Amino acid sequence: MSRRLVVVLFLDLVGWTRLAERVDPEPLQRLLDEYYEICSDAVEEHGGVVEKFIGDAVMAVFGADTSQEDDAPRALRAAARIRAEVRDLRTPATDAAPVEVHCGIAAGEALVTRSARAGIRVVGDVVNLAARLQALAVAGEIIVNETVAHLARPHYTMVPVPPVTLKGKAEPVPVLLVTGEAAAGADGADCLMVDRAAERHRLRGIYHRVDRERRAELVTVLGPPGIGKTRLVREAVDDLVAAGARPVAVFGSCQAYGTAGNYGALVDMLDALARRVPSCAELLRSDERIAGVLAALREASLPRRAGTVPGPGVEEVSWAARELLTAAAAGGPLVVVWDDLAWAGQSLLRLIGELMDGLRDLPLLMVCVSRAELAGREGPWAPGADGTREADVIEVGALVPADGARLAVSLAAAGSGAEVEPHGLDLAEQVDRVAVYGAGNPLYIRLMMDWLRNGRTVDEVPPSITAMVGAMIDRLPAPGRRLLGAASVIGPSFTLEQLALLGEPAPQDAVAELVGRRLFRSAQEAGGYCFVQQPVHEVAYGRLEKEQRVAWHRRLAEHGFSPGFHLEAAARLLAGLRPDDAGLAELAREAAGALLGEGTLALRQRDVPTAIGLLGRALVLARGGPDRCRSVAAVRLSDALMLSGDTRGALEVVAEDEWPATGAGPAPALVRVQRHLLAARLGKVAEADVAGLRAALDGEEPDRSARCRFEQLLMLIHLDRGRFGAAEEAAVAALGHARDAGDAYEEDRLLVALCEIRQWSPSPMAQKLAGCAELLERFAADRFLALPALAARARCLALTGDRSGARSALTEAESVVLQLRLTMGRVLVDQVAALAASLEGEHAEAERRFRRAADALEQAGYVPVALTMRVQAARECARRDRPDEAARRIAELLARREEMDVRGRILCLTAAVLGAAERGRAEPMRATPMRTRPAPAEPMRADVLRAEVLRLLRDLDDPCLRGEVCFDLARAHRCLGEEAEARAMAGRAADSYAVVGAAKPLEAVRAWR
Repeated sequence: MSRRLVVVLFLDLVGWTRLAERVDPEPLQRLLDEYYEICSDAVEEHGGVVEKFIGDAVMAVFGADTSQEDDAPRALRAAARIRAEVRDLRTPATDAAPVEVHCGIAAGEALVTRSARAGIRVVGDVVNLAARLQALAVAGEIIVNETVAHLARPHYTMVPVPPVTLKGKAEPVPVLLVTGEAAAGADGADCLMVDRAAERHRLRGIYHRVDRERRAELVTVLGPPGIGKTRLVREAVDDLVAAGARPVAVFGSCQAYGTAGNYGALVDMLDALARRVPSCAELLRSDERIAGVLAALREASLPRRAGTVPGPGVEEVSWAARELLTAAAAGGPLVVVWDDLAWAGQSLLRLIGELMDGLRDLPLLMVCVSRAELAGREGPWAPGADGTREADVIEVGALVPADGARLAVSLAAAGSGAEVEPHGLDLAEQVDRVAVYGAGNPLYIRLMMDWLRNGRTVDEVPPSITAMVGAMIDRLPAPGRRLLGAASVIGPSFTLEQLALLGEPAPQDAVAELVGRRLFRSAQEAGGYCFVQQPVHEVAYGRLEKEQRVAWHRRLAEHGFSPGFHLEAAARLLAGLRPDDAGLAELAREAAGALLGEGTLALRQRDVPTAIGLLGRALVLARGGPDRCRSVAAVRLSDALMLSGDTRGALEVVAEDEWPATGAGPAPALVRVQRHLLAARLGKVAEADVAGLRAALDGEEPDRSARCRFEQLLMLIHLDRGRFGAAEEAAVAALGHARDAGDAYEEDRLLVALCEIRQWSPSPMAQKLAGCAELLERFAADRFLALPALAARARCLALTGDRSGARSALTEAESVVLQLRLTMGRVLVDQVAALAASLEGEHAEAERRFRRAADALEQAGYVPVALTMRVQAARECARRDRPDEAARRIAELLARREEMDVRGRILCLTAAVLGAAERGRAEPMRATPMRTRPAPAEPMRADVLRAEVLRLLRDLDDPCLRGEVCFDLARAHRCLGEEAEARAMAGRAADSYAVVGAAKPLEAVRAWR
């Protein structure tokens, strides 16, 4: 039993029913015997088999047992011969009219079985379609479907007829009428054909420009599969070497199957650099972090068991790649070729863009090789709104017949050195026919010549890669075919261990035979192999019975090999086989759970495009199943979409219309909490909504995940209102729920959030520093997540007066920001560095840092926090004895205080009060509007502003911020001669600093008193 591409021929006699009414059965039987003999002889002579006789109807199949590359032309030839020979028969009626037949031929996938009792049986829609086409044809006509037309068009001329509605078909079916054999020389006459000299010249020119100008460039080489894109690039590099150039050229190839689409090509490229470039090898020996990233990538790219610990984050991967490429290009021009980018994940495409942006000043030529679909994906190869592209694009077309023939001749003399066997034709004729039938595609031509070299015939070979590869597979011994099928389920690369797991011990001689036939090649990993050609992998997989695929996918998943991918594939196949299977729902749940785990792992690595894809697939599979997996997948997908900037998508995933209330109750608690959490992030949540949600959760079954998210909701609300102690309590409660649920994803997020919140909370400095140390130890291998802890540590040390420790932590944090290119990380470091500079009296540096942070935040759209940074910068300006400029900036910002967060608002008001007091005025002051706000603000008195500060201060539980505000108010009182009030407020400031151990500002307050 096997699945395969077959060609089914249906034909029957015209007018048989009327003839049977008028003629005695005995002469009719003699007519049928002659007719059957003609049909049997023609079908068998052309390599087919008669599957059944049904009265006057005959069903024949081509490719049922062994596929031939030209099964479709064989079927057409058999039909044409039967049509001609039956015309010599005469009906046994009185008019003795000639006999006519009408034929239908269809090609498509079918399941072929063979038994001693029933012989060959073909099951599939292609059988029904061929019968319908035969009924559609009139006397003497041969009607075919589109697949037959594609396979046989080089040999036969056909004309389309209007699409027809056939019984059992939901949509009209395109069909064609065969009109005759094609004229000699007409094959492929309408194809665009080019040679390769111009493309090679362009590539060499771009390389010389890169070498001359010492500037990086990217070029995209596009064309259909098998057209010779990779060969073209390799030949261009060889041309450069032959001309005396010394480029270092490395290649990385993407895979179309499995889960390594983002890492396989990158690992290929980086490993090649390590092997070929001494400076890269030395860098890997001297820098353990880079070596660790490469080792982790190599591990992730292999078809091993799925892990639960996240690998390096995308920022670390980008940094390590930049470091290695920089080291490689330091010694001379570097050529990096990314092959088969049509199969690349979005993360790899984004990485390529980042590498180009970050390495512009290096002699680096980046060559992206892909099918034409790449032009429609985001990146420098995509055309802009005006139709232009950043990158040079080389489009590779088909070979002209003369070049195709030269390629065929060279292939005929290659390999073992043996001449191609003539098989009744001279070599020149065979080469010419291969060049034409290959339609200028070097891959097709090469495969055809390989077949010829191995004793196959070239007689009217169809230009279909599927048919050609299918024929190649059928000529393998049975163990080789089974081995090929098992390997195809594992993926483009596989190991002997995995084959043994599927029941294929893979004896060395069987593997060696497939290597010798250029179907497999050895991989770097011990005991590892990979497919040489992607079409071989695809066809081998497609020919397996679906039941076998389901079993093997499940076995691989059970042993931990890419469980999400394999379980999803098994569920999809089983749904097609038996949609009512009792185990399908459970299999879909397992697949959803595995994809959820893999998507969460990608999310923890900040590989957002991959996470969105995996979590989206998990959500689709989880629909209709238990709410738990579905709701967690929806919430994680919502998180990922928010990280990608798709706020609308994040809201839609958990929207009420996606989760309507049913008779069983409302949407799951976790989903409802996520809606409120998103609303809180957008500033659109009301206290009444939160209270209602709390009451609903209290009345339901405990759900740790929902409780965890609810505490995060409370944390956000408290932060927005400046209640940092309450926010810390909520974060600690959420962390407890996450740990109870064993949710490492939530735990990571909450530990980082807690570290940041504790900077502002009433917790003592010792506790804050202990939390930073815990986080730095936990995230030692993930500097992106460690960065907030480094920044918080620097802030705490600066506040305690440990100037050296603060500077050391800031230096390390700035190194992480620089190496990982973290824009928002730069903002975080600037804020802390500004605070440290201000505490040391370096107010110009503090102002510069605060202003740079504000610019970056505004550009990213974080206006409230950006305004707070501008307030801080204006305060530093005042401390530099530039009161007039500071007063002007504070007045402008005062008009926008409602846009600020609580910190910004209270600092802005305090600065206004202090500024007015220092100028010795308590008279009305006007909040000068900014140019973007033409409407004048209301006049305000300093005492009114001071009252608003005190009101805000009542709810504020950030001791350091309280200390800063109280100290400013104390100075304002003294400026106004209110000494008692000044001392009282200074005492409050000192108490606030003392309660958390902020020794540095406490020292300043005591000295002032």
